[in-house]
Amino acid sequence: MRRRGSAIMARLPKRNCFRGKARLLRSGLANLIFPPTCISCGEEIGEGDAVNNCALCESCLEQIEFFSDPVCDRCGAPVPFPQRTGDSDGKLKRAKELGCYRCRGRKMWFDGTIALGHYGGQLRELVLHMKEATGDAVSLAMGRLMMERCGERLSVCEVDVVVPIPLHWRRRIAHRTNSAAVLAEVLSAKLGVPRADRLLKRTRSTLRQFDLNPPKRWENVRRAFAVRAGYHLRDAHVLLVDDILTTGATCSEAARALRAAGAARVTVAVVARAFGES
Repeated sequence: MRRRGSAIMARLPKRNCFRGKARLLRSGLANLIFPPTCISCGEEIGEGDAVNNCALCESCLEQIEFFSDPVCDRCGAPVPFPQRTGDSDGKLKRAKELGCYRCRGRKMWFDGTIALGHYGGQLRELVLHMKEATGDAVSLAMGRLMMERCGERLSVCEVDVVVPIPLHWRRRIAHRTNSAAVLAEVLSAKLGVPRADRLLKRTRSTLRQFDLNPPKRWENVRRAFAVRAGYHLRDAHVLLVDDILTTGATCSEAARALRAAGAARVTVAVVARAFGES
């Protein structure tokens, strides 16, 4: 690992690297045979189109509500501009660093969040598709889009290892994919940082968070994650990857396990940030 002074010795399964290269190779060969099309609407994307790298046409990209500054450093949500007063800049800085009204006062085990955009409309449809067995291409595209839009913020973090939120083995069999793992594959490759797909594990099966109210979500995932034996995270900065963050319960519990294993800092990266629940 490249972090100075770090003593991380995470085992990185070689098959993960080969699987990622094979997926990218298949994608490249397919583009030679079939014209690239938008993963959302199916329209053909021109060879010289600037958005071809993320496999979305310009029309679909325009329908995504991307986040822009100012955003809360802690939970990734947009921060409203304060009313113009003598200390408006100071209020905004405190809201960004200490937490906005959505997360202030909530104990969360991760340090910060980088989110691509709002979980609604076009982005919501893409995230839902990512969770399907046929959604790997969408997850790859969203990973590239995250690097295109949030790459500078991700690079500045100087993380040591990229870790996806794991699925329980029963759900992994049912879904036949893990969108967080595919996202982590893209981010680790683009950032030049190792990823550890198997570092975190689910210690038990949990209910779907989507079906639960906010308080039940925190109870549902409490102590549901652990770091596998043989991984050492002392002083490490971990990039924890998932597809969506709503209450923050899942990522917080995963970050708790990472910190218990020695991680010094945990930053969350998600495609979408959902609102309406706290």
